[in-house]
Amino acid sequence: MINLARLQYALLAEFARVDAGGLLTVVGAGFDRVVVPTLPSQQSVGLALRLLVPEGQAESVATLLFRPPEGPHLRVESLLPTPPDAKPHLGLIGVPLAINLTVPLIAAGVYRWSIAIDGEEEHAITFEVEEQESPQQGRS
Repeated sequence: MINLARLQYALLAEFARVDAGGLLTVVGAGFDRVVVPTLPSQQSVGLALRLLVPEGQAESVATLLFRPPEGPHLRVESLLPTPPDAKPHLGLIGVPLAINLTVPLIAAGVYRWSIAIDGEEEHAITFEVEEQESPQQGRS
């Protein structure tokens, strides 16, 4: 059996970063709903991932596919070299990844981030977009 890199976790957040020492910082994580005043709109998002890479594997590829309920998809691919000085734990090396970008919100509905590691889909994160109800819409 070939031991391949795998996703340990993935979080959707307002912001994420990896510092020079490999520490992952995440702010505003765990949302699953975005309410905007009008559509179309846009939203800044951070994706925080941590891969577990087998000792001896030189690199991995993380592919993220953003799928809105309608319209074009967005694909982000990142080549992740295994840090040469990283110390394995139980034969695995933790490799963090933080991606921050602004995504278009073109319609209400469910938006999906699909995450694949080395070509194998491993996880999906979804969030729902709603248009804020105006005060006049709420009256009968």
